[in-house]
Amino acid sequence: GRIAYALLKLKNRFGVNDENFIQINISRNDLASFVGTAYETAFRIMNELVQENLIMVSGKQYCIVNEEKLKKLTD
Repeated sequence: GRIAYALLKLKNRFGVNDENFIQINISRNDLASFVGTAYETAFRIMNELVQENLIMVSGKQYCIVNEEKLKKLTD
């Protein structure tokens, strides 16, 4: 839930580019630090979110594919 919340917060704060990627480059390590979790946990959760087609990851860029489902994870 914390990673989903963080991605939504980053999207709201920085907006998205023409390809719908959040307009900030942030490593998974930095994202893990931002939400207060271990890198390994963040890596695993990010992979799960990609597999569930909730987000897309391209290097240090993130795109929220299904914002409604991602919001449900923050409850």
